[in-house]
Amino acid sequence: MKALNPFFIIGTVGVIVTAIFHVVIALVLSIPAAHTTFFVLYPMFISFLAIGAGQIIKHDKAIADN
Repeated sequence: MKALNPFFIIGTVGVIVTAIFHVVIALVLSIPAAHTTFFVLYPMFISFLAIGAGQIIKHDKAIADN
């Protein structure tokens, strides 16, 4: 099994954990001011995910061209 890109792993885990915490805070604690924090975190982790996916695609294309 080949190793995944660290950016891809950070982005994936970050989005999943952020989504879980967002749901918990929204439903259990009902703190409306906390939503602003999560709307900052989502784009950050999605950008990590996009960078990692782009690097994986670039690496796979380089292997296919050889």
